[in-house]
Amino acid sequence: MCRPPFTDERELLQKLRDGDSSAFEQVYNLYAAPLAYKIHKLIKIQAVVQELHQDTFLRLWNNRKSLTEGTNLKAYIFTIAQNLSIDFYRKASKDKELEKQLAVHINLSYDHIEPLLSYKETSTILEQLISLLPPQRQKVFRLIKLEGKSYEEASVYFGVSISTIKDHMAKSSDFLKGKLSENYPHLLFTIASYIILK
Repeated sequence: MCRPPFTDERELLQKLRDGDSSAFEQVYNLYAAPLAYKIHKLIKIQAVVQELHQDTFLRLWNNRKSLTEGTNLKAYIFTIAQNLSIDFYRKASKDKELEKQLAVHINLSYDHIEPLLSYKETSTILEQLISLLPPQRQKVFRLIKLEGKSYEEASVYFGVSISTIKDHMAKSSDFLKGKLSENYPHLLFTIASYIILK
C-alpha cells in the first residue's frame, strides 16, 4: 500500500532526517525535474548532467542527519548541485579540450557579464574585449552596462529603435562570449559560477 505524501515540509524534513525512504522519494519527485533542467542549461553533456544529478541526491541522503529543522530543502538541494557543478568545472579546467567544449555551451548573456566588471582580475580583460567591439556597438554597450541607462534611454540618446539597441547588445554578448571562449575559457567558468542554478 502506497503511503500518502507528507503535506507539511517540517514533517517531510523530519522523516527524511529519520531515514524514511518514502520522504526521500517525495523530495526526489518534487525537485528532480527542475534540478535536471537547471544543470542541463549549464552543462550540455548528458552523461555529466545525470552524474551530477545523481550525486546531488546521493549527497542529500548521506547528509540527511545534518539537516536542521529550518532547512529549506529546495535551497539545500540546489546548493549541493551548485557546489558539485563548480567542482566539475574546476576539474574540467585542467582538460583543455573539455574546457573548450563546455565553454561553447555556456549560455552567456550580457547580464551575466555585468557582475564581472566590478572584479579587478576580470574587469581588465573584459575592458580589453569591450574595446574591440565596433565603435557604435561599444558606445551602446558602455551606455547601458557601465552607465546604467535603460534600452529606452539608449534608443533616445542614439536616435535609433529599441530593437536596434537590443540587436547591438545581443551581438556584443555573442562577440564577448566568443572571445572569452577562445582566449579565456576559465573566465567563462567564473561567469558560470554566478549564474549556475540561480
